[in-house]
Amino acid sequence: MTIMPRSQKQKLLTLLEILYRETDEDHPLSVPRLVTLLAERGVVCERKALYRDIGSLIDFGFDILQSTAPPGYYWGTRLFELPELRMLTDCVKSSEFITEKKTVELIGKLRQLTSRHLAEELEPSGGILGIPKNRNEGIYYNIDTLHTAIHRQQKVHFSYYRHVICGGRAVARKSHEFTVSPYALIWNDGKYYLVANYDKYDDFSHYRVDRMRQVTILAEPIRPLYEVSHFRGSFDEGSYMSSLFSMYAGSYVDYIDLRCAMNCMEHVVERFGQNIRYHMLDDNCFTIRVKAVINDGLVSWILAQRGGISVLSPPELRQHMQRTLAAMLDAAQSF
Repeated sequence: MTIMPRSQKQKLLTLLEILYRETDEDHPLSVPRLVTLLAERGVVCERKALYRDIGSLIDFGFDILQSTAPPGYYWGTRLFELPELRMLTDCVKSSEFITEKKTVELIGKLRQLTSRHLAEELEPSGGILGIPKNRNEGIYYNIDTLHTAIHRQQKVHFSYYRHVICGGRAVARKSHEFTVSPYALIWNDGKYYLVANYDKYDDFSHYRVDRMRQVTILAEPIRPLYEVSHFRGSFDEGSYMSSLFSMYAGSYVDYIDLRCAMNCMEHVVERFGQNIRYHMLDDNCFTIRVKAVINDGLVSWILAQRGGISVLSPPELRQHMQRTLAAMLDAAQSF
């Protein structure tokens, strides 16, 4: 095996870094310009040798392409294309559980995955100042600890914080301590939730990860999944999420029959998907039957359709809605 001189290794690595960070399809660099940039970094290289070096990088498998107008070389395909980086950046910006500091750090790392020119389109702080952001900087370590506990199937203990008003401001204060059996972490509506079982009950509870502090893994094994749910093998996130509304937990799962106006079609498809049965009653409405957890989240979703969806069954859900509407009416008439 031929040992490459240290200076040659330095030259190739520096050339690679320049091509990756300084070029893209719209910003190729000519050979003379590459020689200049190498020299600015303390690497001397002749033009003829540079052609050979670029050829060596291409032979090794790097996607370095040649442009004719303007003439030059540029980095071709990247691990993430710009539309993908924009999507990831927007996800980071909109995630409430990610702190403002970590948001800037993560977007900064995403900017490193493309050229300097394209990175300018991924602003590190633009658009996040108006988004409510969590202030718990320890959340990332908590997430790692929880993933480890879930993998090991061991219980965790943590302090849980809620906001109280103090001096005219909302501040976080410890409200409870919990020891739970963790089963899954779910990202929903910009927030991270732990799906777990609290020994006092025989069902699932949800805990906001950003409200946790001092998360520790215990030696005690978790409760078997079949004791607290209908799952037998492993936790099925897709099945579980399809039955939930706004992360309201509950153990009462039942089939529900809904009568829906056609103008609610998009909301229904977004919520339940295309694989359920849709039965047309007439040109203006249809019915569906789905399995869901009967809870406040489901009621809130139905009420948000402003009369476009009515409950056919079960009676318990109709009664739940009637109680909710009565409480809302009483609150509106109390002023």
